[in-house]
Amino acid sequence: MSRRWWTAIGGTAVASVAAEIGLHDTSHAVFPWHSVPGFDLLWGAAGCLAIIVVSKAIGKAWLQRPDDYWDRTP
Repeated sequence: MSRRWWTAIGGTAVASVAAEIGLHDTSHAVFPWHSVPGFDLLWGAAGCLAIIVVSKAIGKAWLQRPDDYWDRTP
């Protein structure tokens, strides 16, 4: 990805955390991590990364076939 994309992603993350710090109401937090600013952003990014890594591993191990799959004779 280009530097412009990383700058946009970083700026959006910083703006999101800043808005959460300014507007976040912790009075209804059930768990301690609900009161940490930016936790949901990091948790969501980690979840997306985990989905990508696991799906690539499954695709590599189970779905992909060798290049000569159709040329082989039984």
